[in-house]
Amino acid sequence: MSVKIVEICGREGFFRRGDRIVAVDGRKIGDQLDLYYHMSGVDSALFRLERENGGKAERRIRVETLERAAPVFEKMRFIRCASRCIFCFVDQMPAGMRETLYLKDDDYRLSFLFGNYITLNDISRAQMKRIIEYNLSPLYVSVHATDGRIRTKIFGRPMKNDIMTVLSELADGGISIHAQVVVIPGVNDGRVLARTMRDLFTLYPACRTLAVVPVGLTGNRKGLPRLRKVSAAEAREMIDLAGNMNGRFLKKTGGHAFVFMSDEFYLLADRIFPEAKVYGGFEQLSNGVGMSRLFIDGIRDRIEHLKKRRVPPTGMMTLITGRLGSRLMRRHVLPIVNRALPGLAIELVTVSNSTFGRSVSVSGLLSGADISAAVRRAGGPNGILVLPPNIVNHEGKMIDDIRPSTLERELGTKILVPSEDFLEDRILMACRRSVR
Repeated sequence: MSVKIVEICGREGFFRRGDRIVAVDGRKIGDQLDLYYHMSGVDSALFRLERENGGKAERRIRVETLERAAPVFEKMRFIRCASRCIFCFVDQMPAGMRETLYLKDDDYRLSFLFGNYITLNDISRAQMKRIIEYNLSPLYVSVHATDGRIRTKIFGRPMKNDIMTVLSELADGGISIHAQVVVIPGVNDGRVLARTMRDLFTLYPACRTLAVVPVGLTGNRKGLPRLRKVSAAEAREMIDLAGNMNGRFLKKTGGHAFVFMSDEFYLLADRIFPEAKVYGGFEQLSNGVGMSRLFIDGIRDRIEHLKKRRVPPTGMMTLITGRLGSRLMRRHVLPIVNRALPGLAIELVTVSNSTFGRSVSVSGLLSGADISAAVRRAGGPNGILVLPPNIVNHEGKMIDDIRPSTLERELGTKILVPSEDFLEDRILMACRRSVR
């Protein structure tokens, strides 16, 4: 039980590279959460270390001494997922992707730290106690259904814990919860979905939001259960169901929405996205809830700012997007841009995903290889080539480990990845230069 320092990025002193912090004020340290929890709210603490050479050290020092050392700790060993969900995206991954894409976690610490969704199916009493004691809130929980029989089918195994009992205990312990349901037509939709909405709302306000997301199916489902996508008609029905449920819940929520449908439902159903105020604090943004509304409103704000300039934007650009993004751009975004900025010529290239299968339509899962093929089929880009912001990871790589710079050399054209949208100043500047 300890946390190892693998690097000192700041001032080395009492803390050194290779040290293991084994206790703080006499309390054993098992991971970084223990360390920071026992350090919180105090100016100094008694640190007990094991040196890399086998020696031991113990000293009461100021907490800021550790902060000045800027240590890099060894990676936490995360808790693996033991479920066998019938729709699990990891099980549908094609071969040859980066190694981390095949890992399944079900770790409450990662849920608290990074918003990862967890099942709580295998949460232990000790872990429940720790969550409440450390106030690891909010947690993000994949519920999918509250009906036990349906849960067994979805998760592909008997349930060790009753989800409503676990969530109720967390709620009583002061833990906030954001829940999600991945809807599988014919499995957890209809009456099952309505029950799940009602059951989870009994935990409001501890259960703060519920996001409903359509199942994602790739072309790599050999040997997996046969499932189908949500249809346009079903998307409309579920949007209406969420609206009716929110109408029932309004009195208790004080006018705030509880159930949120992901953006894909509105695109499938050809419905207008709710206004920004409906999404509140956009707490389910990582689930694709409200992204489109933020994008559309951000484009409108950007246009208003550009209109105040003496020289309006000019030039040509080609935007890369997936099939879902193409619907958003053609129906909701480009009509606004074309009317307001007529000097800007924008071409849209919709990329079909051959890596994951045509049914995968989100831009974030487009590979460099598919983009290259689509641009070549289109006869090359007009002006600069602009990729979606979510297409690269923190290392600047696409899903198949290709960097935009590599694609740039291959296609012989300028490629940019915006931070937020294609009307950023550096994009427009490069666009203007491309026609000189």
